[in-house]
Amino acid sequence: MDVSNKILVGRPYGGTAILYRKSIAGHISVIPRLAAVKMQTRHGPVLIINVYMPTDYHDDDSLDQYMETCLIRLQIMMLWRLLS
Repeated sequence: MDVSNKILVGRPYGGTAILYRKSIAGHISVIPRLAAVKMQTRHGPVLIINVYMPTDYHDDDSLDQYMETCLIRLQIMMLWRLLS
């Protein structure tokens, strides 16, 4: 982020978070821009996906980051359906 002109574009600070107990830390995977947790409940499996989407700067890099983030989310959902 360029802050040299003192005009901030997009969200200057942020990310994703899912809070969990230390006892399940070994079952958590970290992926840039995305946090996902699959858990089994008495009602069946639950998948929680928290996505931090890229800011649109109206350039090709922004579009590439957006498409990549969407693809990763889609891949996780497809894998979850196969494994459930």
